[in-house]
Amino acid sequence: MNNIFFRLLPAAVLCLPLLAVGQTGRADPAAAKASAPALRYQSAFADYKPWQDASPGDWRALNDALRAQAAGGSGHAGHAMPAMPAAASAPAPSASKPVMPHGAHHQHGGKQ
Repeated sequence: MNNIFFRLLPAAVLCLPLLAVGQTGRADPAAAKASAPALRYQSAFADYKPWQDASPGDWRALNDALRAQAAGGSGHAGHAMPAMPAAASAPAPSASKPVMPHGAHHQHGGKQ
């Protein structure tokens, strides 16, 4: 450790004059004629809007509108569930291969 310290000591000594350059001449804050930036006040409530109660709408009409939107498939960011097909039109699973849930073959290294 002493070896590293003695190697870095000359570099540190050479950097000391750079610290003097970083000091700026500032005006004395106690001087009466010293200029100061203008104060500016902005209220935190300048853009405040008071609460306004929402008028209740016809809940049946709102539900019907949501039902129509979900049926159209234009739900919130595509999260609406598609309509389920009828049970009679679903194909029967084959007997040779067991039906696995989506992503089940990725668990525990299982292979199909």
